[in-house]
Amino acid sequence: MCAQKAFSEWPGFSTWTRFKASDPLDDIIFEPLCSWSGHINTPAYGRITDSDSPQDYVLAVGWNSPTAYEEFKSSPQYQQLMDNLGVDITHTQDIIFTNKMFGRGFTPNTEIFTAYWPASLSLETQQEVKKSKMLVHTGIPNPRCYSKAPVFGWIDELQTWNEEKVLASVWCHHWKSKELEDKFKSTEKRIVYVGSDLVYPLAVDDFERHLKDLGALGWESVHVDFVPLNMIYDDDITRSHRREKRRLEDVTSGMGTL
Repeated sequence: MCAQKAFSEWPGFSTWTRFKASDPLDDIIFEPLCSWSGHINTPAYGRITDSDSPQDYVLAVGWNSPTAYEEFKSSPQYQQLMDNLGVDITHTQDIIFTNKMFGRGFTPNTEIFTAYWPASLSLETQQEVKKSKMLVHTGIPNPRCYSKAPVFGWIDELQTWNEEKVLASVWCHHWKSKELEDKFKSTEKRIVYVGSDLVYPLAVDDFERHLKDLGALGWESVHVDFVPLNMIYDDDITRSHRREKRRLEDVTSGMGTL
């Protein structure tokens, strides 16, 4: 873990696992999470829509505590999940958000914006990064371009950026659609004082300028077509009915046998 960090005790501990899957994805592969549903919040999965490969997916799971996740990692269900996804632990990142219910606003056009920082970034500057004004409307929007305001977090381990070990912060932007995201980024402005003068930069330009001023080395973003993973909260009977329905659908399509 990072030697100095201002976010260890934040409530939104989560794991993000990248994996590959054919379309359409059968969410039965996530069933190993079912017996741990009492320790999980806002689980979701989705395809990374701007990836070069249509098979790139991510599974995002909020955990009630890091301890609960460590216990899960020691369970047979963890290994079964990794086997189902065809990955190992190196494909998983821990992200700690300020909000425990970070995934409640996930949409089919969620933007995961990651900014990279020197590994030596001070605790004080880490706090300033957290306080950065997010990409939100000023005044009453028509229409509102996101389902919920962005959520902020830090990746718990050092990342690699341009062959350097760096800190990484994350903003989840819950855009309602690609069109509304583009509308916000091309039209939403802010009032900014430059000395005694007022200027009106685009909100996205002001946000990125602020990150540069704080020492950001760079940033990147990906979009995920998130689907809530509510099936892990189903009871055994409901899950059994779902599996039987899937089996009959496979038989009908010629992919399975009675």
